[in-house]
Amino acid sequence: MNISVEEYKANLKGYQITDCVVRKKDIFYLVLKEMYDTEKDAPSEFKLIKRVVPYFMNDPVGKRWGHATLKNFDHLCGGASLFPTEQFVGVDMSGSVYALGSGDRGVEDKLVRWYEGGPKRGGIDRLKTIDGYVYASGGARTVLRRDGKNNWHGFTKDIPDNDEAAQGFEDIDGFNENDIYCVGGKGDVWHYDGRIWKQLAFPSNMYLWSVCCAGDGYVYIGAQEGNVFKGKGDEWKRIHKAHMTLPIKDMVWHQGKVWCTSDYGLWEIENDKLTDSTAPAEVRACAGNLSVGDGVMLIAGLFGAAFHDGKEWQMLVDTQKIGRQL
Repeated sequence: MNISVEEYKANLKGYQITDCVVRKKDIFYLVLKEMYDTEKDAPSEFKLIKRVVPYFMNDPVGKRWGHATLKNFDHLCGGASLFPTEQFVGVDMSGSVYALGSGDRGVEDKLVRWYEGGPKRGGIDRLKTIDGYVYASGGARTVLRRDGKNNWHGFTKDIPDNDEAAQGFEDIDGFNENDIYCVGGKGDVWHYDGRIWKQLAFPSNMYLWSVCCAGDGYVYIGAQEGNVFKGKGDEWKRIHKAHMTLPIKDMVWHQGKVWCTSDYGLWEIENDKLTDSTAPAEVRACAGNLSVGDGVMLIAGLFGAAFHDGKEWQMLVDTQKIGRQL
């Protein structure tokens, strides 16, 4: 495990992991939110303190971990910016922005709503890195690209939101900046070819939650109850039928296969078959969120975090194990 009791107490104790980000093969970030007494009424998400916890693998013990504390942030999602500056970028549902890395840290200008002249229509739900830039997707078919500090390009005006399916984009991914897919709502799938956005024919009106533009050239979509579709353009097929309680939250491509996770498990897709992951039990216990970058895959959730470096798994944080040492 790559964290000491002292590092855990200083940076993670009293918080739970809600997202994870790979910036480089040796620089990761965990997004945390404050824990609360579940026997009492739950406070609003806005009132729960958030933390962004960077991990620098090659730094000495005592300097590997750190944290930035954020107040008045709603549901916070994280992403990795490689251009124009290499850093963590976090955006909450209300459009508040925080950046950390490459000598810069701080809250940036809040994203303005469409009717106020800004780039977004709805709340931000997901960040993804496409061709090195952070893209955001969200409610009412919102799509943005971060071109720099306080500089977001809005694609939202090019995507209509006046039909029943336009409940919002839950996820976004792309093979490159001219081949991007967004999914959400009831079978609502859109494609961007670098010039125009087009709604694609999709064979189901299931709610869609996640998307992965995979290394095999296909697009994988996680639908309600754990159903999985595969295809591209207007050609799709369901490759996995399921009735799980939770949908697949994250889907990524790593080591020649698609990896999928929710709070309930970790799965792998090969040859159009979804199976339980063969990762070690302590790794599977970290299910919840996935991030890939620079040849590394990071998994993180309620019970800790681990990463696969292309050869083997390594534990970053095992909350159950370290809890017994506190």
